[in-house]
Amino acid sequence: MDTLKTIAVYLILALVCYILAYLLKSRKADLLKTITGLVQEAEKVVQGSGMGAEKKALVMIQLEAAGIKITAAVDSTIDSIVNLLNKNSGWLIDKTTDTASSLEVKIE
Repeated sequence: MDTLKTIAVYLILALVCYILAYLLKSRKADLLKTITGLVQEAEKVVQGSGMGAEKKALVMIQLEAAGIKITAAVDSTIDSIVNLLNKNSGWLIDKTTDTASSLEVKIE
């Protein structure tokens, strides 16, 4: 009977660990999505080359306003996302501006 209790405890601990891992992964994915969206918005709002520091400051302010603590990991994540978007020409601003201009879409 003690063996069954021990197995049950280990199964419960494994389940708790799995749930915690899932929640952490989910939180990380949400954070990456939020940061990526804010980086894209900063690109729209702050125009001009050489304005990276201002764009990053804007992203950090928005993250803090959302209750996200700016850590070294968050700081490096912002830089990594920007580098990846630059490397792959993945900025949405260019495509959405071109599309909106060609369709003469009015946003109210």
